[in-house]
Amino acid sequence: MKMPFLSTRIILKKTTYAAFLLTATMFIAACSDDDENPFAADVQKVVGTYAVEDTDEGDEVETYSISIAQSNAGGPNLEISNFGDIMYVPVKALIKGNTLTVPPQTFTGKTMTIIISGQGTLNGSTLNFDYTIETDDDYLLEHSCVAAKQNN
Repeated sequence: MKMPFLSTRIILKKTTYAAFLLTATMFIAACSDDDENPFAADVQKVVGTYAVEDTDEGDEVETYSISIAQSNAGGPNLEISNFGDIMYVPVKALIKGNTLTVPPQTFTGKTMTIIISGQGTLNGSTLNFDYTIETDDDYLLEHSCVAAKQNN
């Protein structure tokens, strides 16, 4: 006895199963990394080497260079090398739009502890920023800087 509806049912099940697998595969393949860094453009425009003119509260001017790199932490996180021409370890910073923020960070050396913080604005290839260094004996050093991005 032939049962044509049975073979049709098996074919229909196989076709439905194949269609389901194809659809699921397409959905999975279509998924992209939605966690892309929304700060990538901000980070890229500030990353580089800068020639800094640093004026302290006594109007003494010092020139030096800093390097700004994206932090391994990703997002808006940056690291500034040679910050203030005194730091041997990178100082952490954040970029959002054209605003650069150096959140308060404590550094402990052999004879002194300091807290560094600051904020600035990127305008084209010029970074204007102010920062303070607070020492453990409550002395506050205030600095105002103009940093010009160098063409590497």
